[in-house]
Amino acid sequence: MLDVRRLIRAFRYERAILLRQKLKSLVKSDETRLVCATCGVPVYLACSTSKRFFFRHRHEDGSCPAVTRAGFTEAEIRAMKYRGTQESEAHKRIKELVLRSLSADPRFTELLSEKTWRSSEGLPGLRRPDVSARLENLRLAFEVQLSTTFLDVVLSRREFYRSERAALVWVLPNFHPNYRRMTDDDILFGNNSNIFVVDEITAAASESASTFILKCWHRKPVIDGDRIVDEWVERLVCWDELKVDVDLQTVVAFDYQVEAAKLLEQIKTEKAARIAAQQVTAERAKAALENELRERVFRFVLDDDDNDEYMGRHKGWLAINGCLQTQNCGLEGKYPDLMKVSRLVHLVASAKTGKPVGFKYKNLAEIGHHLFHQHPDLLLAYGFMLRAFGTKSILDRDDRTDRWAAKVREERPNLLSDPKYRMAEDEERLLAFLSQGASRKPLMANDNRDQDGGRAAA
Repeated sequence: MLDVRRLIRAFRYERAILLRQKLKSLVKSDETRLVCATCGVPVYLACSTSKRFFFRHRHEDGSCPAVTRAGFTEAEIRAMKYRGTQESEAHKRIKELVLRSLSADPRFTELLSEKTWRSSEGLPGLRRPDVSARLENLRLAFEVQLSTTFLDVVLSRREFYRSERAALVWVLPNFHPNYRRMTDDDILFGNNSNIFVVDEITAAASESASTFILKCWHRKPVIDGDRIVDEWVERLVCWDELKVDVDLQTVVAFDYQVEAAKLLEQIKTEKAARIAAQQVTAERAKAALENELRERVFRFVLDDDDNDEYMGRHKGWLAINGCLQTQNCGLEGKYPDLMKVSRLVHLVASAKTGKPVGFKYKNLAEIGHHLFHQHPDLLLAYGFMLRAFGTKSILDRDDRTDRWAAKVREERPNLLSDPKYRMAEDEERLLAFLSQGASRKPLMANDNRDQDGGRAAA
């Protein structure tokens, strides 16, 4: 079930006009797409004289509480509208101007006014276009539109001439984009946002140039920030400038849909590039902030002076840990242990430089033995960092008696399963931050955590 108001609001005005035409055509051909949620009767999109869109029943018998139709049918309204009326002088004048314009161009032949056009191949239906003509193998029907008419009329004529493989050209006596009737919009948006005017000026221009000239109004899409807005263009066009599509029943001087699609793609590309640039800038700023914070931690630990006053130093550490917590890598608890962060910094510095930093040991192998017995939870991370920093070979060289390697071989089956080798989550995050991820096992294709995880410490 669709939320009607929300659905209608989702469309730009011109898209709503085209949807209205599409749904009306489907209803006419008994291809129901939408039905009333209350009574199940097919509905189509309609529009009031104030250009307010709503859904209307195809027919009403009073059984549905939703009343969407007036007291008269479209056929009855048309009958009352045209009953006893004669062709207006204004209508005659525009037809004459169309004939004058076509007559000025020798390429157009079979010029006729109000000639009945019967459906070919015995199909039902006939039309009487205001003016008809032929241009080589293309048959043309010109319809002068002065008054408002129903969408059914517009669609029926379009379908008739499409089936006849002829082109329908709607002609208006005048047009202004700020004063458009609903019928004007049905013609305009159904013709790819092009609409044509024939008047004294265009007729005189046709006769002067000996070629058929019309006045074309069309929308031109332009970019305004991240959206498309329309400008209106008014210009005289020769028939040779027009593109005729019998299947779509369009005659256009400007392909609005193609141009709008290009601009939408341009907006999309530029927006993606802008977002990517913003992400790069944000990532660089984040990396700079992290590097500054990381250096601050290392300076705080490595520049420690035994003469520093304890309480002052502890307050300094609390401030730094508060900054670390904003990056989700600080130690948890009200009183985070300064000794823990000192140990982690020393371990990173030792693995990176290939020599003990902050540890009272002679080499990397001795640090490994110390971790085995005193801080087994740091053992795997130590192995990962040695490999990442390229100092694993130094540890191997320091292990002259092979005691370290033998200890690792013996304990390897337990490195991933024994809880004593597992770091606390907050300490693991902090060590990963300080080592820039080197303390974590690199993930690769076909990664075998059980084997590689245990091997890291070796």
